[in-house]
Order: sequence, then C-alpha cells, then structure tokens
Amino acid sequence: MRFNSLALVSSFFLSGLLLACGGGGGNPPVTPLSITTTSLPSGTTAVAYSTTLAATGGTAPYSWSVKSGTLPAGLSLSTAGAITGTPTTAGAANVTVQVSDSAMTPQTAASGSLTLAISGGTLKITTTTAAVGTVGTAYNFQLAATGGVPPYTWAAATGSTLPAGLSLSSAGVVTGTPTAAGTFAPNIVVTDETTTNTTTEPVSFTINPAGAPLPDGNYAFQFNGNAAGGNPVAINGVFQVLKGVVGIGVYSENELNQAPTSGQAFTGGSASIATNGLGQLELSLQSGNVTFALAAPASALKSGSDSDIRIIEFDDTTGMGMRGSGVLKTANFNGSLSAIKGGYAFAFSGWNTHSQPAALAGSFQADGLGNITSGTADMSDNGTLSSYTAVTGSYTTDPVGGGVITLKLSASLTVTYNYYQVTPTELLATSGDLSSSTIPLVSGLALQQTGPFTNSSFTGVNVLELTGNAPQTATFIPDITLGLLTSDGKGNVTANYDEYKASLVAPQTYTATYAVDPATGRTPITSGGTKAILYLVSNTKAFVLEADVSTSSGLVEAQSGSPFANTSLKGNYLGGTIPWPDLNVVSLVAADGAGNAQFTSNSSSSKGLQSNQVLAGTYSVDTHGRAVFTVSGDSTARIFYVVSPTRTVFLSGDGGGYLSNFEQ
Repeated sequence: MRFNSLALVSSFFLSGLLLACGGGGGNPPVTPLSITTTSLPSGTTAVAYSTTLAATGGTAPYSWSVKSGTLPAGLSLSTAGAITGTPTTAGAANVTVQVSDSAMTPQTAASGSLTLAISGGTLKITTTTAAVGTVGTAYNFQLAATGGVPPYTWAAATGSTLPAGLSLSSAGVVTGTPTAAGTFAPNIVVTDETTTNTTTEPVSFTINPAGAPLPDGNYAFQFNGNAAGGNPVAINGVFQVLKGVVGIGVYSENELNQAPTSGQAFTGGSASIATNGLGQLELSLQSGNVTFALAAPASALKSGSDSDIRIIEFDDTTGMGMRGSGVLKTANFNGSLSAIKGGYAFAFSGWNTHSQPAALAGSFQADGLGNITSGTADMSDNGTLSSYTAVTGSYTTDPVGGGVITLKLSASLTVTYNYYQVTPTELLATSGDLSSSTIPLVSGLALQQTGPFTNSSFTGVNVLELTGNAPQTATFIPDITLGLLTSDGKGNVTANYDEYKASLVAPQTYTATYAVDPATGRTPITSGGTKAILYLVSNTKAFVLEADVSTSSGLVEAQSGSPFANTSLKGNYLGGTIPWPDLNVVSLVAADGAGNAQFTSNSSSSKGLQSNQVLAGTYSVDTHGRAVFTVSGDSTARIFYVVSPTRTVFLSGDGGGYLSNFEQ
C-alpha cells in the first residue's frame, strides 16, 4: 500500500510540472534560421567597401563566418556580418558564408555561393601594339587588359580579321604562323567576368617579310618627320645589332618648340630584311616602340659599305601619329677628338619656330682638339638669306660616336647640334637647341672635305637634287627639283632641270657663273643675283642652298656612266624618300634595262599605311640620263635621273611631290 501511495503522489507532481512548463503546446515553435542575402554588391580596387549580410529566424544576435572560399584581398567578414575593407586586387571571388544564432542549442544556416566582383576601373586594352612577327615563323603573343573584373574573354570584332595565318583564343593568346607581310590593325573586343562590360580597340600587328636579320654591327640613323601633334620632329642615334636584335644604343630627339632630349637609351628592338631588300626595323624608344619600313640595297649589306638604307616610320595606321623618312647606315665610329679634324661641309634643313621652312649650309675647320677654328655659313629662313663669315666654335665626342657641335655664327647667335658618327668623316646631326625666333629645328649631314679647292674642283656634269617648300595661302607645298648642273671648271655653269610644285613645271634652264673659295669651298652661283650657294665636299659632291622663297636645299653629285641608254637603268634598286615629304615611301624598283620597270612600295601618309603597293610602267632613258616613267592611264609626273650605273634619283608627283634616292 505504501508503494501505491508514492506512485500516486509522483504522478500528480509530474503532471503539474508539465502544465507549468507549457508542455501542453501553448507557445509557437522557434522559426528556422536562414540567410536572406543572395547577392553582393560589386566593389572597386583602392575604394573602401562595406556591405552587411542579412538573416532571418532563429534567436538574435547572429554570428557570421566564411564557410568556404576566400573573400577578395583586402576585405574581411566580421562576426556581426559586415564585409568591409579596401580591395587591393581586381577579380571575382566566390564565397559561401554561414550564420549561427544565440539559442541555447544554436541553429546554423549556410548561404548559396555568393560572387563578389572587384573592378579594376575602366576596362582598357593595354597591348595596343603586338609583338612583331615574321612570315613563316611561329608566332605567340598574349593580349592584356586592365580594369573591369578579370578574367577576360577576347575576340576579334565583327568584320575584323587578324593577319593571315594567326588566330585569337578566348584567353587572349594570338598564335599561328603568319603567311603575309604588312601592318594590320584589327579591332579586338575584350569582355570582363560580368559579361556586360566590354571595350573594343584596334591592335597593331606588324608582320615582317621572311628573310635574314640585319647584319651584325653598329648602325647610325637619322629620322625627320612630324610628331603625333603635327610638330616637326628630328631624331638621330646609334645602336648595335646582334642576330637581328637591337641591343645597346642611344639617341637624341628634338620636336619643334619642345625641350630637346639627348643621350636617351634604347630598350630593345629588332630588324629583318626580306629577300627582295624590303624589311622592317623596330626600335624601343623611351616613349614606346616605333616601327620602320626599310629598303636595303644589296651594297648596303656588304662590309665597309657607305650605301644608304632608307627608312620610313610605318606604324601610323590612322594617319594621326608620328610619321617621316630617314636613313640608316653601317657605323664605324671613333670616340677620339683627334678623329674629327680638318674641313667639314654641312647642310641642314627643317623648320623655324613658326613652322616655316628653314635651311643652313656651311663649312668649318676642326683642329682635332675640340675646337672649331674658323668657318662660314649661310642660312635661309623662310626665303630670307643670312650669311655668317666668321664662324667659330667647339665640338665634343663620346665613346659611342656621339657628340655636340657648337657653332658661334655671330656675336649674338650660337647654335648646337647633336651628332652621331657614321664614320669620323660623316656625321648625322640634328638641332640640340630649343627652337626660337632665331634658331630653327634642322637636321642633316656633315661630311669631311678634301680641299683646298679651285674653280676646276667643280667641273663636269652633276645631278642636282633639291627639296623645298613653296608658300601657299596659310600653308606650304613640296617644291622638288631634279636635273643637271654642268660646269666647265672655269667659272661657268649651266642648269637644266625639272621642278614639281603642285604640278610639273615645264623643263627649265639657266646659265650662271661661279667662284670657289679655296679655303671654305663656298661657291656662290650668280646670274642676275645669287641663284644658289654650293659648299664643296670633294670634286664629285657638294651641298646646295638655294636663294629662293621655297628655302630649297640638297645635293649635287657627279654623274657617271655615259653614254646613257635604257641599259643604264637596269637591275634592282632599293631606296626611299628624302626628308621632309608629305608622303613617305620606301621602294624596290626592278628595271629590266629594256624600258620596263616595276615599283614595290610601302608608304605612310596622313591617310595611313599602304603595304606592298605595285606600280608597273615603262621608261626611256635619254642621252642625258633622264628617264620619264610612264604608267598606263596615269598622268602623274615621275622622272628618273641616272647618277651612276648603280645609283638613280627619282622625282614623283605622288602625294604632293617627293624626291627618292635609289641604290643597287
């Protein structure tokens, strides 16, 4: 009986306890815990980021943590659910977070995969100039971009194609084997991780012809043209080539009305020549890569050659960038002051501070110790001629064949020129001064003289080669002269020449007298006033400064190889434009000696680039070495003058008019 009483009491006690605890189901159950954040706002590198995760249910407060994945660098998640910090790296991170409540028996919940995209800013292609390729050689180049949210997806824009033989992967890798030479600029599209952010930009590809590298050795060069903003610019320098790769080298650069620079280092480059003599040169300047098309005569590739390799800048696909013409020559320099000694004649051309034509010619005596002891010079500034008869100055040299020539033209006018040696007897020079009202930006050549001279030093038939700029309303147009200057060696001269100035002028002639200064080589040509001033280099060559409104200047050189006939123009000739033309051209001219010839040309102008242009026609060489080149259905003026069995000069009315020098 006692046992039954205890059981009854216990039963009543337990029932009361259950009623007191609500065990009868009077309160609702706790809501399950869940995360309501399903996406994360994007961020930007270097910009403070903050967002707060959200959850519902369970028992607050909540505690947050990362379950899997990693937040972008620079961001962290607090236990209160705040993602904060400053992102340091662009990209998209996938992360799963979890939350726990504060119940005695905590609930936990996990999110789905959340993407946090960090943008690097404005999406932009950074490799707008691709590596240079060569026909027949495997090519591999990785495109790159900045901004947006990496990783990127790449494609060629609709209607754009890569150079033949190349393809572009979605990862931005251009691969393949090029099959055609030239310069190309397909539009490339890059899309970031969001798939909604895209940008399209042209990427320049230069494919060199298959061929040999430029022979190993040192090279000096000079380039004249117009910078991207339209200002005249002159660049010269020297560099080494080893197995087709440009190694060490330095250069100077002067843009009109801008501070000049000198002694800048090349950072690389390459050069190759196709079997037809056309090729390309790439130089890595401090301001970026510059690509040139070149024309290399066979003679220029031989040891000890003095032949010109003509170059034009060949990367201005829109016609809005830098373009121009120049020369590249094998260099054999000497860093000693004593190597530069004796008389030097020079001729420089360019532009004054108002972008009007200017030219300077003269001669000086160097003593081998760094002093210029005497000299004379004549300057034409937009057609106004000034003469300086008591020139003195100084010069320096450095171990890589560079230096500075300082000429004191008068008590109030001193000018400097940065030069680089082809040899100690041939110097490529550009202005070293900031252009001003009295100092133009000019560029040109100084050659050692072989004087003393007499009137008989200038004799025989000479080819006259001049370039100038004729004034027109608010502008200037090319004024090109090519012809013959014949001297009797006794002070009498006759000129017969062609001139192109907007159109071909009827053949012109004049007779005049001359008198050679024995010490300086200065030779005024006079006929009712000064027609021109020559500065003799040797018995076969002289610089010319015309006293005309076009500020014409150039060269006369002895003609040889008569009697002339069609066979006088035979073989492959390589060459290009003489600065400063509007149309820059390098060409191969293949003449058969029977009156048929074909040009293969690369050109650069305000209209952009043209590759491998072919122009075929006929020619007939007269007894004076003059040959009109005729193209069927084309009335453009084109005239050759034979200089020697291996050299010719060419006047063309294409592109407003230009003069080209060709050699075999």
